Amino acid sequence: MTDLYKLPQQGQPSDAVLTQIRDLRAMMTPGDLGKLSSTAFQGRDEMGELIKSAFNEFLGWNGLFTFQEPAAARLENEVLDMCIDLVSGGNQGRGNLTSGGTESNFCGLHAMRAWAREHKPEIKTPEIVAPYSTHSTIHKTAKYLDLRVVTVPQNEDLTADMDALAKAIGPNTIGIVASAPNWPYGHVDPITEMGELAIERQLWLHVDACVGGYILPFMRELGEEIPPYDFSVRGVRSIAADLHKYGYAPKPCSTVLWRSQEEQRFHYLPVTEWACGLYLSQSFVGSRPLGPVAAVWALMHHWGREGYINNARGLLHVKQQITDACDSIEGLRTWPTHGPLMMIAAEGFNIQLVVGGMEQRGWRLLGVTHPPAIHLTIDIMSDDALTAFIADLRAVCSQINSGELHSEGLLSYGGVGAEEEAPKWLLSAVEILGDIDHG
Repeated sequence: MTDLYKLPQQGQPSDAVLTQIRDLRAMMTPGDLGKLSSTAFQGRDEMGELIKSAFNEFLGWNGLFTFQEPAAARLENEVLDMCIDLVSGGNQGRGNLTSGGTESNFCGLHAMRAWAREHKPEIKTPEIVAPYSTHSTIHKTAKYLDLRVVTVPQNEDLTADMDALAKAIGPNTIGIVASAPNWPYGHVDPITEMGELAIERQLWLHVDACVGGYILPFMRELGEEIPPYDFSVRGVRSIAADLHKYGYAPKPCSTVLWRSQEEQRFHYLPVTEWACGLYLSQSFVGSRPLGPVAAVWALMHHWGREGYINNARGLLHVKQQITDACDSIEGLRTWPTHGPLMMIAAEGFNIQLVVGGMEQRGWRLLGVTHPPAIHLTIDIMSDDALTAFIADLRAVCSQINSGELHSEGLLSYGGVGAEEEAPKWLLSAVEILGDIDHG
C-alpha cells in the first residue's frame, strides 16, 4: 500500500486542476471501446447535451428535500408515474426513487421481510428462494438483512428450474426472487409460473428488472418475444428497475416499484426517536442528487414513447449484427437471450482468450464464469464502432484458431495489470479477505 495522499498545502489555479482532470479522463476507456460493458448506457450522441443541461440545472439540489419544493416534487412524481405505467402498475401502482439496483433490490427484500414479520410471525430465520442466476445484489442484500438465500441450479439450457424452485420452498420461506432478465444468462425467468407459485404458497414475489425494466416494454412493441414479468403477472409484489440503464438517466438513478400502497407501506421506516420530529426518506439513503431525476424527466419528455421505441430498434440492430457475425466465426456461438444482453461462448478454445485478445485491441469486455462466456450489454453504437468491433472479433478468433494467440501472450484476464493503479479499497479488501472462493 502506498503512502497516504495528503491535501495540498496550497491550492492550484482552476485551469491547471481542470487540465489534470481532463488528462485523467483521457486515460479512461474510450466510450466506443467500452460500449458493450463498462461504459454502456450512454445512448445516442444527440441526447447528451440535453441530459447534461438538465442535470446541471439541479446540480446542487438535494433530493431529500423534495417535500419542500413543489417543482422538485413534480419532477419525481411525473417520472415515477411514467415508470409505473411502463410496468403495468396502473392507478394502484406506487414507486420510489433509489440510487441504483443494489438499493432497489434492498428495498424490495426489506419490504418482503417486514411483510413476513406481520403475516408469518412464526418464522424466525427467514429464507428466500431464487434461481442460481439471481444477481449478486440479492445475496449482498440478504447478508445485510440476515436472510438466507436458497438458490437452485439452472436447467441444462440455463433457464430457471421451476420444479427445483418449488421443492426448495420450506417452512421458513418468505419469498421468491425472479429476474427480467437475469444478468449471467440474459433470460427472463418464468415469472408467470413463479407468480402462481407465490400465490399458492402465500409468498412475496420480487422481480429484479434492473436491466430490463425500461427496455423490455419497447422491445416487445417491436415484436420481440418477451415473457411476462411485470405487474400484469399475478403475484408480483415489487419490481426493481434501473433508470440509469436503459432509461438513460445519469447515475445514480433507479426505482423500486410496488403493486399497490399495501406493499409500499412495508417499505417506509419513519423515525421519531430523535430531537427534530418525523424523519422519513424516499428510500434507504437520505441525501441524494436531484440532477439525475431532472435529466431523465427531460429525456422522457424529449424522446417520448416513440423515441424509446426507436432506441430499442437500434439496440436490436446492434444485437443482430453481432449475432450474425458470431454465427460466421469459427469457434463462437451465442446463447438465446431475452432483450438487450448477449452471451458469446466458445467451442474448441477458451473464451478467455477472446476477452484477452480484444482487451489488447482496446475493448473492455465482461464475462460469465459458470459456464464461461463473454457478457455483452448491448448499447447504441456508431456504424464505425460496430464494424470495428466485429472486425477485431474476427481477427482475434482467427489468431486463436491458428495458434498465434495463446494465454502466454495475453494481458491479465478481467483484472488490473501489475503496472496499473488499483483502488485502495479493493486492495484493502483483498488483504482483509484473502483468497475468495468463486465457487
